[in-house]
Amino acid sequence: MDDVEVKRLIGEARAGNAQAFRQLVDGHYTIIYRMAFRFSGNKMDAEDVTQMACMKLAQNIGKFDGRSAFTTWLYQVVMNTARDHQRAQSRHERGAVEIGVVENTLSTSEDTQKSIETQQQLDAVRALPEGEREAIWLVFAEGLTHKQAADILGCAEGTISSRIHEARKKLVAGGQKNG
Repeated sequence: MDDVEVKRLIGEARAGNAQAFRQLVDGHYTIIYRMAFRFSGNKMDAEDVTQMACMKLAQNIGKFDGRSAFTTWLYQVVMNTARDHQRAQSRHERGAVEIGVVENTLSTSEDTQKSIETQQQLDAVRALPEGEREAIWLVFAEGLTHKQAADILGCAEGTISSRIHEARKKLVAGGQKNG
């Protein structure tokens, strides 16, 4: 979906066209779900966050002013929704142990070892302080520039660089401890 199409759909959605809003969400659903999954760490919570984010998008599409790219605003909505969901979950402890969902059945011990290492790396990133974790996800997982991440998080580009530097130090130190 190109920028012209996105702008057209935003205009129509702001005017109350539900079909245009659906097309806008459908065109960005992969981004919404991917971010929700990265922040929540499991399929069930990612689906909840995705649904809540889509509802917030519908409620707030009229507030999008076009000063930033739509995807910048979209990332902000999804990240804020994920934060709210995590806070609500920590207040309402479920009492059940969360087990990560493995999409594919692993066939070899080498695949299993890689999967364990990947899960440990994801867990280490999820354990970082919120600002560092968000900077890591946006720059490395989403492939955004430091400037784009700064725009989304509402901070200076240097702050993103600093957060990534601190996160890397913590991840390396944690890896040396476990390795």
